Amino acid sequence: MPTIAALTPPATTRRPPGPPGVPVLGNALQVIRDPLTAFMSGVRDYGDTIYYRLGPFPYVVINRPEDVRHVLVRNRDNYPKSRSYAGLKLFLGRGLLTSEGQHWKTQRKLAQPAFHRKRLAGFAQAMAECTGDMLERWQSLAQPGRRFDVHEEMMRVTFRIVGHTLFSADLENDAADVGRALTEALHFATRYPEKLIPPPLWIPTPGNVRFKRARATLDSLVFRLIQQRRDCDSDDLLGMLANVRTEDGQPAMSDQQLRDEVMTLVLAGHETTANALTWTLMLLSQHPAIARQVRAEVEAVLGDRRDPTPEDVRALALTTRVIQESMRLYPPAWMVERQATEADVLDGYPIAPGTQIGICAYALHRHPRYWRNPEGFDPDRFLPDRVAQRPAAVYQPFGMGPRRCIGSHFAMMESVIMLAMIVRRYRLSLVPGHPVVPEAAITLRPRHGLLMTAEA
Repeated sequence: MPTIAALTPPATTRRPPGPPGVPVLGNALQVIRDPLTAFMSGVRDYGDTIYYRLGPFPYVVINRPEDVRHVLVRNRDNYPKSRSYAGLKLFLGRGLLTSEGQHWKTQRKLAQPAFHRKRLAGFAQAMAECTGDMLERWQSLAQPGRRFDVHEEMMRVTFRIVGHTLFSADLENDAADVGRALTEALHFATRYPEKLIPPPLWIPTPGNVRFKRARATLDSLVFRLIQQRRDCDSDDLLGMLANVRTEDGQPAMSDQQLRDEVMTLVLAGHETTANALTWTLMLLSQHPAIARQVRAEVEAVLGDRRDPTPEDVRALALTTRVIQESMRLYPPAWMVERQATEADVLDGYPIAPGTQIGICAYALHRHPRYWRNPEGFDPDRFLPDRVAQRPAAVYQPFGMGPRRCIGSHFAMMESVIMLAMIVRRYRLSLVPGHPVVPEAAITLRPRHGLLMTAEA
């Protein structure tokens, strides 16, 4: 989320166009209250490069693919993570999402082998088994008029999958406590950078107390599992990371480093995938013809009962495109922010040191210059010939460049397996009148959940 806090307000001699603000606060209230509307209307009214004033501090949102590539790839050393990640750092520590510089490079190099495609293939069975258990439980829900929250269900099953693939543990009994703790921690991380002067954690404000309690709940679970992995070999992701050794045979990661990486993977492998699948199921309920095509593809590839394998995932081309199109319209990681350390130029405008740069995937994915009928749901946008016709930088579900999400292949395999199994067994319908409101916090989730009915 954008923040109105920064070290010093840099001065610029020429700035991009942008919406007028109010005295003192500028555009801060508009951006904080409804960032999706603020950034979408910015493109519509002011073009590709938009200036917002958050208090006394400049905030520039970019939508030209060449500028996005410049910030994330070509001149990435000049654009570290912005201060908006301060709340996440208190929660995730120095994991891959929040760390910078040499520490990030070292951690990425250590973690990369654990996410090799061949290693990830071994997790497909756990993904299918957890999904199958959920679908069995849904039998009691598939009754006329019976409503249930699909987002809650996706959060629950993706957490089980994280448990099996990351820890080789069934965390079903921990799901409720961990779910509440994650929600509290994410709420804190979202709101923390919006404060001009965030209170230090040692001050016992109600928010600080709730956050520290939530973090302690998560730490207790993670450190317990790390200790178990230190004492035995395992092929799960935590075991792979825990058993990485330096040249002299010592563990390459301390318990604290492992904790930070594991916490990052729990968030990335749980929250974001659950959100992506929730939005996908909503879109299929709104487009029954495409849902029937997906079901036909799944039945042709898998038959009536067989669980998907990694080889099947490659064959489920339409299913994959449906998920890609869903993440275009509702990208779980809806916003990336950087902060210039040295002067630069974007779209002809000078960028002063300290300027925050926003790359809003939600707006970029709906830019009418790059997407025909941008608000429409069209999975065929991701046919290979159509992908080749547009700049790669205009589609950002996992970021790009060296800091592209390390778990992107894991997430896509998990999403395709789960969606294939769900549509083969149930037809889900959105409850009429249920409010569908995207909530742009750390991730893009449905603010009111997603009530649906299931028909076998």
